[in-house]
Amino acid sequence: MATQLAIAYDGSPSAANAVRLTGALFRNADAAVITVPAPPPATVRNASRWLVNMPSETFEDALTAIEDEAREEAGEIADEGAAQANASGLTAEAVVTRPHAPSWEVLLAAARRVGAEALVCGARGRGEIARAVLGSTSISLLHHADLPLIVVPDDAVAADGPILIAYDGSPAAEHAIDVVGRLLPGREATIVHVWESQYRRSRAVSAIARGEVGEIVTALDQALSDEASATTTAGVERANAAGLDATGQSMEAEKGVWRTVSALAADTHAALIVTGARGVGGARSALLGSVSSGLVHNADTPVLVVHAPTLG
Repeated sequence: MATQLAIAYDGSPSAANAVRLTGALFRNADAAVITVPAPPPATVRNASRWLVNMPSETFEDALTAIEDEAREEAGEIADEGAAQANASGLTAEAVVTRPHAPSWEVLLAAARRVGAEALVCGARGRGEIARAVLGSTSISLLHHADLPLIVVPDDAVAADGPILIAYDGSPAAEHAIDVVGRLLPGREATIVHVWESQYRRSRAVSAIARGEVGEIVTALDQALSDEASATTTAGVERANAAGLDATGQSMEAEKGVWRTVSALAADTHAALIVTGARGVGGARSALLGSVSSGLVHNADTPVLVVHAPTLG
């Protein structure tokens, strides 16, 4: 059975690039290309209070005409996106939702209705501030979506390297591996575990790390390295069991975890970065997780964010 995807599409270059890269990643997948008509501004809906000489029926007819025009335009945009998706190797259909604000809510509801296994969206702008402001829909989806979400940077290009899965041994990371195994079975994957020295890179420890103390610090760092290798091995085993063709890599971070993962993705021409994220609802939106948030806001590679499964 083909993978079912949902792609948020608004006719922008960002959305068009998301469609192209989705086609490169998911050959022969089914895709619902979803467009949300713009709702009439609140000022228009509230205008009747000032139009005292206009019959209410006339105002409602005018409002209906505005909404119909918005739906027609949205239908044309969705058809355009579906055509691009079909040309990119997907089997796509256009889906137009009802007008709604905020748009992320109706996008997510539409994705659920079509049975999507993942939702794809573009991210306008570069850097955390630009994407938070210009990509408000994608940011809101990150904070609220209960589906795996693929965020495609504007300047991302299709790459033929492995799927790069950031793995720390947590339930969220394990769930992310299982999701990738279902979405992209048989794909080459690199499980990367990034660890940071809590001792050697500490200024306080470095100042006293002489003689026997230095030997202790070295031994502690070696223990961290050994633990990292064991974590990586466990991730590779899980990935292979999930149907991926996986190898592993343990790396010590010198400039932070997400920067290390992003640099490795660039070096290996990774087709996709995968990261788990913890939390739900308001707690999740407050802190998506420093690694997943850093990757989404800054990586040049598409990022798949998989939230930890809800317990219950």
